Amino acid sequence: MIRTLLLLSPLLLAIGCHPLGFVRQREKPAEEKIDRAPREEAATLPSRYSFRIAPYIFLSDFEIPREQPLFDELAQLRDQVYKELLLPPGTAEVRVYLFETRERYERYMKERYPDLPERRAFFVAQPRGVGGGEDLMVYTYWGKRIRQDLRHELTHALLHSVIRDVPLWLDEGLAEYFELPPESKGINKMHVEVLRRGVVSGAYKVELARLERLRQVDEMNPAEYREAWAWVHLMLNSHPDAKTVLLSYLQQLRGTRHPGPIGPKLEKVFPDPEKSLLDHLESLDAQLARVRLP
Repeated sequence: MIRTLLLLSPLLLAIGCHPLGFVRQREKPAEEKIDRAPREEAATLPSRYSFRIAPYIFLSDFEIPREQPLFDELAQLRDQVYKELLLPPGTAEVRVYLFETRERYERYMKERYPDLPERRAFFVAQPRGVGGGEDLMVYTYWGKRIRQDLRHELTHALLHSVIRDVPLWLDEGLAEYFELPPESKGINKMHVEVLRRGVVSGAYKVELARLERLRQVDEMNPAEYREAWAWVHLMLNSHPDAKTVLLSYLQQLRGTRHPGPIGPKLEKVFPDPEKSLLDHLESLDAQLARVRLP
């Protein structure tokens, strides 16, 4: 989700695996830089190794085989996102900083972006100055969920390179959708099961208008991320006219900062969008159950 930034402001925009917020990069006092415990490593960015897979540049302090299937998949992610959403390819470079360990990653993030919560990965859009555009960066570490984390954060970066201001719920819903490997067809099994269980038990109620009112990431709980994914999946995979609503809305976002809520537009396809979403989740649940059968 991209918010309007004053060009002279030191604020940065960061989107994590789940969170979003404005953060201030902390400047270290000179004495802090000098009076450091000898055994403590400086919190620095990875830079020893680098390779490019357009539009990304991967930087690390440990050698990563470029031939890994992961990087071939990430090379295709750009085309997948832009093709499915009918967006023009962005030209902005995205720098991806890969820390070797979680400890080094967290130390750097705490020193440079102290206002951010603890998350496995972040996307940051940093203004260069008046008329200077932005630096697009992803920070993460080489962990067990590196594939999911990179797909999620790079989706944010790819969207931001062509649309500056995506509503919070939609930005996260699209990142949740494209973080899944291509063979999943956007179906998040866990999201379906947990959402269905919450709705059937009465513990959770889906409501698009409520999602559209959210402005701050701390207003979104895991349930809202699941629901955001579900609305995106509904629009992209249920009815051609619903897909047209989403794709047209994204084009409007490219041309105007405030095209209004998407809910009324979706009601022209689904008179009762919430019921249509619940029916869609039930259908996905049944589909997954058939796959699980021996």
